[in-house]
Amino acid sequence: MSARFAAHIMAHDKPQLLGALVESLHHARIDVYIHIDAGVAQPMFVDALPRGITAHFVPHHRRVRVRWGGLSQLRATFALLDQARANGGRYHRHSLLSGTDVLLRDLPELIDLWSGDDELIRVDRRIDSPDQPMAQKITTYHFPDHPLLDRLRLSGRIPRRTDITLPIFQGSQWWSLTDDAVAAARKVIDDHPKWLRRHRFSHCPDEFVIHSALMATRYREMIAQEYSALTECPDHTVHGQHFIDWSDPTALRPPELTAESLARARAGPAMFARKAGADWTWRMAPTC
Repeated sequence: MSARFAAHIMAHDKPQLLGALVESLHHARIDVYIHIDAGVAQPMFVDALPRGITAHFVPHHRRVRVRWGGLSQLRATFALLDQARANGGRYHRHSLLSGTDVLLRDLPELIDLWSGDDELIRVDRRIDSPDQPMAQKITTYHFPDHPLLDRLRLSGRIPRRTDITLPIFQGSQWWSLTDDAVAAARKVIDDHPKWLRRHRFSHCPDEFVIHSALMATRYREMIAQEYSALTECPDHTVHGQHFIDWSDPTALRPPELTAESLARARAGPAMFARKAGADWTWRMAPTC
């Protein structure tokens, strides 16, 4: 039996881009799961899907109000993975995508990559001591999921003790992992519930919780981009299976795609690029 794959999409705006992404992933071996931010109305996203194409939406009671930088990002990711498990499918690979992603390759090439066993996740650095880059994500309190405290500008100003339960490895939020690796990482997380709860007050735990859990398993040997021992980053644009231009170290967010950056993305190894703006129209021509 041919391997099957789960694409997990997080969306909160631009429903027309979500519809185009889902259409580009239409394949008999790919099941699409979608989490719509609980802070927006879901019907417009459902209506944006092309007629005749099926996707599985996370049910209303599991939807999360997602706030950038908060543990809510991770809770939405877990809701997607749980929905796939509840659907009864056995998948070789799970890929976390954004609703503003653009597929760069034809589907046979994507399927070929997804059929492999590499763990397509980027691990850039350890951040669990004060002298390490980005340590402030975990060495001070942050309140992205608590709007009132966030408005008081308390985030990053109150120091706290570092939890040493697991070494903390940080990288890109977006990944593509085999089913066995996902199960192993989630077991580590489930075995350390206090450690996870502590990161309610960390900054961008979506960039290190799964990474750190995976690095605590034997699947760390299969990580395609394990850069934590390097003193200099070899590339600022390829993150797992994504092209994301983080070449500006001062940027809070990556720039939107342009014709020029699309050309660079397609010249490299990435399968997807992010992120597309509201007026984006280019899509990979369907091949199957």
